[in-house]
Amino acid sequence: MQTIDAQTKRLLNLITSFSDLRVLVIGDAMLDTYLQGATTRLCREAPVPIVDVGEANHVPGGAANTAANVAALGAEAYLLTVVGDDAAGQQLEEALADGGVKLAGVVRSRDRATLVKQRLLADQQLLVRFDQGSTTDLSGRDEEQLLAQLERYFSLCDAVIISDYAYGIITPQVTLALQRLQALHPRILVADSKRLEVYKRLDVTAVKPNYDEAIALLGLPRLSGAARVEQMTRHGQRVLSETGAWMAAITLDRDGVLIFLEDGEGSVGEPTRTLAIPAPNTHATGAGDTYVATLALALAAEADPHGAASLAATATAVVVTEPGTTRCHPLALRRALMEGNKRIMDQTELVSIVAQQRHRGQRIVFTNGCFDILHSGHVTCLERAKALGDVLIVGVNTDDSIRQLKGPTRPVNALADRLTVLAALGCVDYVVPFADLAPRELIRLIRPDVYAKGGDYTRQSLPETPLIEELGGEVVIVPYVGDRSTTGLIQQIRAGDS
Repeated sequence: MQTIDAQTKRLLNLITSFSDLRVLVIGDAMLDTYLQGATTRLCREAPVPIVDVGEANHVPGGAANTAANVAALGAEAYLLTVVGDDAAGQQLEEALADGGVKLAGVVRSRDRATLVKQRLLADQQLLVRFDQGSTTDLSGRDEEQLLAQLERYFSLCDAVIISDYAYGIITPQVTLALQRLQALHPRILVADSKRLEVYKRLDVTAVKPNYDEAIALLGLPRLSGAARVEQMTRHGQRVLSETGAWMAAITLDRDGVLIFLEDGEGSVGEPTRTLAIPAPNTHATGAGDTYVATLALALAAEADPHGAASLAATATAVVVTEPGTTRCHPLALRRALMEGNKRIMDQTELVSIVAQQRHRGQRIVFTNGCFDILHSGHVTCLERAKALGDVLIVGVNTDDSIRQLKGPTRPVNALADRLTVLAALGCVDYVVPFADLAPRELIRLIRPDVYAKGGDYTRQSLPETPLIEELGGEVVIVPYVGDRSTTGLIQQIRAGDS
């Protein structure tokens, strides 16, 4: 029988509570169309492929996809938007109704054309995308109707999501109405927008800029690769001050998400990071909509911000396994959480897992530590350790062994919590507790290809080096991250309490 850790239980309970919530989504709705076929020849008129289209799929996109994700996760979803009085608008409404989204707040307009993003794919390869539809600000009549629906539904919902692609739905008057209603009826308010500065006065709970939106907001140069993460780690806290938000989730696609939090006293601590599962770009369409929908629901269900971010990252990992614009369902999300829970192993289970991984030709990396208060130095070292192979296993000292090593006041966090936090990191594949002061017996069981150790060690001074080399492994010292230590953090906390 599988043991479920405390954090996983909390997240599973959150999913159950989603059915009690109502969420209002306001913004730019669009219809995502996928024409799929095969190509075996070139056109005579020009050197372009001929695609024999065999299938056409029409699914909600933009704000409509956010609302569809809210409904798919079990909550009542109310969509407020304006679509054209046209065939595309009809297709969009039918798709939304099939997904359980409440459409009473949708305004049909003869003055606008429904936004459509049509993609042509051959053998799952995207060849071209055609965009059409109205992108100017709403007319006075359409705006009045939308404002009336906003007045009607805002106070009835537990959370509000702004899905703003700058296509004309969120006008200055709509923004002012949101500000007034949020002041009268404070709600969990999550903004996903290309122009987040517009919402600074709205008492926003959380914002979710992607990398391009974040650097545009902050006036920073575009970087690539790992430099993006470092850049956002240093400057991302400014997103909170520029948007007035309590929480910022800066999405970096393949590099995961950086989470910044306001502590209530005007200061921002070190960011935390959730890593992503790499996926083809065709699979990532709409992943941000899934993230923001799950984040808003989790916050409305009174999850702690890190738990909400973890659940949102898990939901996103589910949808990027599928091509096109997709939604996350509770069963798939529960399954993903339970799979993640399996990362916490006892030593007997781990021996079997390692044997399977090694049979597949995977390179096994092992590291160990107390990890009493997980900080950015730990995360950096673990990410570097993961880069040394295919599977990263982390050995974690039990509470008793830490007391012997560190004294009677340690650990601060119990073993179950330390295991859960480490298992939630995307760079960590498995965590396993060990009761000895040093992990020698665990090393003999795992027989790692690489033993990674962070800190001030050298290969010669590390006690485990002879054993690792005897077993045919390699010792790698991961560069120490300065000014980061658990002992230092504890001393600061105690100094602040005194």
